[in-house]
Amino acid sequence: MKTVYFGDEYSHTYAAALKIIEDTGLDGCETEGCDTVFDALERVKLEKADMCVVPIENSFEGTVVATVDALAEFELQIASELTVPIRQSLIANCGVTLSDVKTVYSHPQALAQCRGNLKKLLPRASAQSVPYTSAGLALLNGSSAAIARAPKEGQTVLVENFEDSSENCTRFVAVRACSQKERGNKVSVQFSTENKPGALLKVLEELNARGLNMTKIESRPAKKKMGQYVFFVDFMFFGKANELERLIKTLATQAEDLRFLGRYFKCGE
Repeated sequence: MKTVYFGDEYSHTYAAALKIIEDTGLDGCETEGCDTVFDALERVKLEKADMCVVPIENSFEGTVVATVDALAEFELQIASELTVPIRQSLIANCGVTLSDVKTVYSHPQALAQCRGNLKKLLPRASAQSVPYTSAGLALLNGSSAAIARAPKEGQTVLVENFEDSSENCTRFVAVRACSQKERGNKVSVQFSTENKPGALLKVLEELNARGLNMTKIESRPAKKKMGQYVFFVDFMFFGKANELERLIKTLATQAEDLRFLGRYFKCGE
């Protein structure tokens, strides 16, 4: 079995992937990093990998739009999720001091998570985006630093816990080509509605009528024309597989282009 993930072995996603692999009993499976979230999900779609692990939401910066957009495009399904506290480190080559740093590399989300400390400790340094947090480690020189999880050999941590808040955490998901309707207590769906009053409410009322707790709802552009949107909804579900099948069919009658994105469980529970 092969699992791919966003980033490299110094990334937070790699650490999350190892935990998911362990908790799901997949020890020993092959792992490989990908430069983008899209590439990781596409590998699963093209059957070049059995599973991928990607970030889907950060507690401070919100949804990772590359993940939700690609999930919808590829019609893949979430198999499990894992929420991880994110501790960022400011890393430089050995011998470099804080006063030497003129440029800081990291992923845009990580830069945003550390915005306050960057302004406080490195007010004159410029922030440069890279494809994933640890990609900046390969760019380090005598006047730069990177925000990442852990240093490579020959590098050192200038500042630990560089994130602005100790409450910073990221939700990761393991994605497969198909999931199951029997296991897990969370369900994700994606759909669109007619552009008329009450259309979205009709869909949500089906969840309310069954006493289901909706944990998240978010709209994304449908990428067709201005004013058209698709909605991503997460809700808790503790029923049987056939009950979920009936619910999905009912939701489909009230929505347009409804897609089941998986019934899944939280790792560690």
